[in-house]
Amino acid sequence: MKTCRRLIMAIITEHQYIHQYPVAPSSEKLVLGTIHPHDHQHFPLPFFYGKSMSIWRLIAAAFPGELPAYNNLQAIIAFLEKRKIAMSDVLLQCERIPVNGKVTALDEDLVPLQFNTGLISTIQNSQINEVLFTSGFGKNNACKIFMENILQVKIPASMRENRCWVADPAIFGRPVKLTVLYSPSGVANRSITKTKAFLQHQERFNSEKSPVQAFKIAYYREKLGGESNLFN
Repeated sequence: MKTCRRLIMAIITEHQYIHQYPVAPSSEKLVLGTIHPHDHQHFPLPFFYGKSMSIWRLIAAAFPGELPAYNNLQAIIAFLEKRKIAMSDVLLQCERIPVNGKVTALDEDLVPLQFNTGLISTIQNSQINEVLFTSGFGKNNACKIFMENILQVKIPASMRENRCWVADPAIFGRPVKLTVLYSPSGVANRSITKTKAFLQHQERFNSEKSPVQAFKIAYYREKLGGESNLFN
């Protein structure tokens, strides 16, 4: 008896939000990811990171007085405008290759088709002084693509070590700090417990119900312009 196997073809993901929510010239911080998952029609929130919303949960916990609802688009946009924070991604289009018969949302399983090269002029023509990446130096991660494919510069060893680097003023017309954030995803919590930053400040968070989550909340509060210089 013959069996039939369903053939799952590669799919093309077109970015849905970059042109809908352009970076405002008055922005001072820019958060950059890779590209959203393919099934955007089913996102709880029609916006960047609208599928898992892990970053919005973190930010709402870090700024409860400014973002009382993590799943409210109008509240999120108002928060970003107040804080002069912009959101974007490094890819405009990608191909997703099935792995074991399943199309995933992982960076490592996609093939970049169109880079968001307009980011260079966008930053040049804004007040952005820091770019914050939600993923780092792995295959198709946001920072790696931005450095190697958009800026076309080699990632400095110091950036890999310190998770930050100040770009040559010649690139953007002024110094711009590039920072790799710790992932907002809960999947990353185990690896965060081994980082220098967490170990250095672990004692401060040991009394919390979830020390890693408390660490991430404090970290995002600082990186997005809140109080404290704990992680500098």
